[in-house]
Order: sequence, then structure tokens, then C-alpha cells
Amino acid sequence: MLREAFQKESVAKDALLLDFGQVCEHYYFVNKGALRIFFYDEGEEYTSWIAFEDYFFTEQNSYINCLPSRYAITAIEETEVLKIHKQQMLSLLQDSYEWQQFFIQNEQQTILRLMETIELFQRQSAKERYEALFSFPAFIQKVKQKDLATMLGMTKYSISRLKSYK
Repeated sequence: MLREAFQKESVAKDALLLDFGQVCEHYYFVNKGALRIFFYDEGEEYTSWIAFEDYFFTEQNSYINCLPSRYAITAIEETEVLKIHKQQMLSLLQDSYEWQQFFIQNEQQTILRLMETIELFQRQSAKERYEALFSFPAFIQKVKQKDLATMLGMTKYSISRLKSYK
């Protein structure tokens, strides 16, 4: 039942999984590869998050409220996702205690990561945030410098200076 609920989708590098204005109707599991979640504000592009392998997520506001997404999701390398439609997700959540437990635990972990990220921005300098990335080599190896910069709340010039100190 669980296996049939998911569809496999290949996403080419730089291709969109979700576009701006599209209503998000799926949860996604990154089976291999990596996705970048980003938005625009006053003409500037900002990276919100990078979803690497084994990450299960959705664009929450669009998914829950059936609103056009203000985010886009694009592959930063050849990526394979497993996606589950909202109707199948609701059905699984009603029918499977194990799936309910997995889903609740995943959502709790996502909230904890978000809280940790907010705390890092509140108490760490840009240099400390950048140095913390070295404990996650995939960020340094796979993500473009300009995307890391916007995700960390700094300019690409600042991140270049920090990179030169390493």
C-alpha cells in the first residue's frame, strides 16, 4: 500500500519540480540528488533551503492552504524524488498507524531544524554560520556560492571573503 502511494519522478539539473504560482499537491522524498527551494523579494532571489537525499518535505503553505506557491523548487543536480499526492497522503494517515508515527516524527524534526536555524541567525555572526556549514560538506560541495550566501543571509562578496580565510 505504501509503495503504490508514491510516484517516482526524475528531475534534470536546473529543472523545476514546483514553479511559482503552482499549487503544491505533493509531499516529496529526495531519493537521490538535491533540490533548492527559493523565492524572490523585490527582484532579489533568496535560497530558503536545500533538500538533500533522505529529506521528506513539502511547500507547507501552498500544500495546506491550496494557495499558489511563492516558492520554486529546482534540482541542483540530477535528482530523483518519490512524491505522494495529498489525497493518498490523507488516506495513508487515516489507515496506517506506522505512517502516522513516521509523519509526526518527520514534522517534529523539521520544526526542530527550523528552530535551530532561527537561533543560529539570531546569535551567530555570518562567519560562524558559514563555518558551521563545514560540518555538512554537501552544502559546500553541491550548492552554488550565491545560493549559500542568500541562505546564510549575506552577500556573495561576503561569502567569498569568508571562503578565502578557510
